[in-house]
Amino acid sequence: MLKEFKKIIGDPVYNAYLSMLKVTGPDARSHRISVVIAAMLRYALRMVPAQCEQDSLGAALIALDEGADQSDGYRRVADLIEELCHEAGMRNRRQSARGEQYSIADNAIAEYCAWYNMPWEG
Repeated sequence: MLKEFKKIIGDPVYNAYLSMLKVTGPDARSHRISVVIAAMLRYALRMVPAQCEQDSLGAALIALDEGADQSDGYRRVADLIEELCHEAGMRNRRQSARGEQYSIADNAIAEYCAWYNMPWEG
């Protein structure tokens, strides 16, 4: 997944993102770093070529943006986030103070999908 992500956003942007995650991510609060990762995914969505393969990361980002119920696309993006967390020295899987399991990937994807949702404007 990382290779495909790098290809979409380019090495300079990827390196900047990874550097930022390495510095800020390991001790970041999950709800904050999830928004940062969602923003990275939003940027990648803008860089996806007009023609992308059906089973690609680009197609998964497009499907999630369009609200498609696509478990394969979700899994693809979650795998990418898992790899990004690993590269940055962060834990994706976490446990709340109440003992509940959660992941940065799930939170980041939820933020990505709700990027333009502003209930106070409705």
